Amino acid sequence: MNFSYSAVWDDTVALTRRHAPLLVAIAGVFIFLPALLFAVFLKPDEPQSQDFSRLFAQLLEWYQAAAPWLLLQALVTMVGAVAMMRLVFAEGTTVGGALVFALTLLPFYFLMSIISGLIVFAGCLFLIVPGLYLFARLAPAGAVMVAENRRGPINAIGRTFELTKGQGWRILGLALIVIIVGAISVGVAQTILGIVFHLAAGRELGELLTAIVASALSAAFSTVIIILYAAIYRALAPQRQAAVFQ
Repeated sequence: MNFSYSAVWDDTVALTRRHAPLLVAIAGVFIFLPALLFAVFLKPDEPQSQDFSRLFAQLLEWYQAAAPWLLLQALVTMVGAVAMMRLVFAEGTTVGGALVFALTLLPFYFLMSIISGLIVFAGCLFLIVPGLYLFARLAPAGAVMVAENRRGPINAIGRTFELTKGQGWRILGLALIVIIVGAISVGVAQTILGIVFHLAAGRELGELLTAIVASALSAAFSTVIIILYAAIYRALAPQRQAAVFQ
C-alpha cells in the first residue's frame, strides 16, 4: 500500500475546502462555543503560592470541581467530530442528518475513545515510544467507526488495527508533523494577539478577546485534525469507502 504524506494532506485540504461552510457551522457550535464558555467561566484561579505542592493541590481541586463540565465539553466535541466526519464520508448528508447520526453513535464512539485511550496509556508506560506507535495505529479509529457505521467499540478498534497494519510509523510521522506545526502556529498566534489585545483593550477586555481568538484557533486546528484522520482512512480503505458511499 502506498501511503503518501502529500496525497493524504492534499485530500485533507480538498475535503476541508469542499465542506468548509458546513464544517465551520458545526465546529462553531460544538467546538468553538464550548471551548470559549469554558475559558471564560471555568478558567483556573490565579496561583496563590509558589510552592509546588500547593500549586498541585490547587490544580487538582480545580480539576475535581470542573470534571463534570470537562466531560460535557468532551461529549459535545465528540458530537461535532462525528458529525463532521459523517459529512465527509456520506456525500449529500445535511447538517441535521449528520447531527442525528452523531447522537446515535455517541455512546459507542465514547466507549471506543476510552478504550483507545487506555491502550495508548498502557503503551506510554513502556518508555513512551510504544504509546506513540499505538496512538498512530488507532488514530483513524473514529473515522473507521463513522465511515463503516460500526457500533461495536472493540470491533472498530480491531478493524483499525487491520487497516493500519504496516503503516503505524508513517501515520505517526504525518500526525506529528501536522500536530507539532499546527500547535506551534496556534500558540504563537495566540501569544502575539493576546499581547496586542491586552495593550489595546486593557486587561479584562483583552482577556476576553484573547479567549475568543484562542477558542477559534483551537476549533480550526481540531477541525483540521479530524479531517486529517478521515483522509488517512480514505487512503487506507479507498475501495471500502467507494463501496459504501458512492
